[in-house]
Amino acid sequence: MDILIPALIGGFIITTAFITYYMIKKPSFADTLIFYAIYAAYYMGLILIYFDVIPLAIITASLIIIAVLAWKFLKKIHKLILKPTYNLLCIVNIDKRLEPKKESIPKYLVVAQSLSSIAPLGSVSAYLTFAFQSSLASTFYASILGVLIYLLWVVLGYNYSKIVATTGGIYDFAKTASTETVGKVAGWLYWISYAIYLPSVTTYLTGIVLPSILGISSIELAIIEIAIPIILTTLLISGIKPPLFYALITSSIEIILITILGIKVISITGVKLPEYNVPQYDFWSGALAVAFTLAGGGASFFLGYEAKGRGKTVGSSYLMAFSISSIVVIFASYFETAAAGFSNSGISNLLSITQYPGFYMSQEYLGSAFSTIFFIFTVNSLLGSAIAAYVALSRLTYSLTSRKMITSIIIVALFFLTFNLIASITGQYCLIYQYTTEASLVTLFSSHAIVSAVYPLFVRKFYRLNLSSTLLAISSTVLMAYGLYSNLIPYEYPDTIIGIISLISGIILGILSNILKPILYRKS
Repeated sequence: MDILIPALIGGFIITTAFITYYMIKKPSFADTLIFYAIYAAYYMGLILIYFDVIPLAIITASLIIIAVLAWKFLKKIHKLILKPTYNLLCIVNIDKRLEPKKESIPKYLVVAQSLSSIAPLGSVSAYLTFAFQSSLASTFYASILGVLIYLLWVVLGYNYSKIVATTGGIYDFAKTASTETVGKVAGWLYWISYAIYLPSVTTYLTGIVLPSILGISSIELAIIEIAIPIILTTLLISGIKPPLFYALITSSIEIILITILGIKVISITGVKLPEYNVPQYDFWSGALAVAFTLAGGGASFFLGYEAKGRGKTVGSSYLMAFSISSIVVIFASYFETAAAGFSNSGISNLLSITQYPGFYMSQEYLGSAFSTIFFIFTVNSLLGSAIAAYVALSRLTYSLTSRKMITSIIIVALFFLTFNLIASITGQYCLIYQYTTEASLVTLFSSHAIVSAVYPLFVRKFYRLNLSSTLLAISSTVLMAYGLYSNLIPYEYPDTIIGIISLISGIILGILSNILKPILYRKS
């Protein structure tokens, strides 16, 4: 029974209704529990229907509805019981503990946020494959060009982050440069991009990476898919520093592992220039693939209020993380090409054997023990990228909705869990990954294009507008516009439709949230 599309629509409607309700009318604890009951009923019914147990699904839904009505009745009778229960669960204390604290995060943790978001080992083991598929042995040269291309956005983001040090990141960049409406549109587009990136990267891990390496049953994959958002949410509720310390330690180990593998490969293959013999279109495609592999470091923009030293710290941390990641990716593109014999045919043969060249080489050159460690930290790298996105997204939600941080985390968690539940129930991991990646990239490029386009207005306010700033803005806007174009053209159903819908949704959310501002934003 193919229920993927109805499941997506149903989950989207329920989650959207909840987020809208949360934004317009802050619900009580009891009302929130009622929503959870509806949420559980929907997915319980979905599971039972999927396994063709329709009568049991009806009975289950009826029982949950009765329980909800009973709870509503008891809520009115026992109002005095609810508040002590609420306090007993320590929600109030969590609220205070999670609220962003001014200049509380040291620089090395801000660097870790950027570095973890780029995911060095994940990029080397998996994402760099996309560049190799286009530019083959010329990927080493393409990676250098890719770094220079993405440097356009990095310089622009660095200049923004030095001045605008808030929890809103991209939203506040565009708002400061232009207007509130432009800021809201850019902010909500970025919100959609990061919110959908969470299920995208975790579904890629669960549905594509793990089954290709390990023999895992479908039930075990489903459990992992559901467990990931729950674990990451628990980690985030523990506070901002635990996930950042985790990112610092694991990212450092990832870079060490890449360095060890690279030195071992080059000590055997020697040093020589790789072959350069691919069509210009393929070469540029490889360069752009490398450029977008380095995307994600801007996750530190959302720590501007909390970073010690504010904007100065965020800007320098972003540059540092980008520099480290660029060196690692260029080095990896070289030693992976070296391992394949420095030739196009060698790279083609390598890609016919594996889609994870970094992991494959760790087995070939350093044995099973090292490759096991390499694989574990590759998985961790993808999860680390999700954690960094989650941290950034919780702060962006906090800024866009003007709600408490715990509320912001819950909103993101529900969105995250919705997509992972759909993937685990239907088993359509590849399709979910394909659709979510399309939506995430389209909205990411759109928000970046807006921030790039209004950059001259920002420079005119805080610096002195000159030719170099204008050219930087134009170049970055063209780069992001090309990324948007390449994801929508040529037309592919339903990918292009999903991309367009996500783009329109972000624009509508931005405009409506600004129109309804007196209702939505009640926090001083």
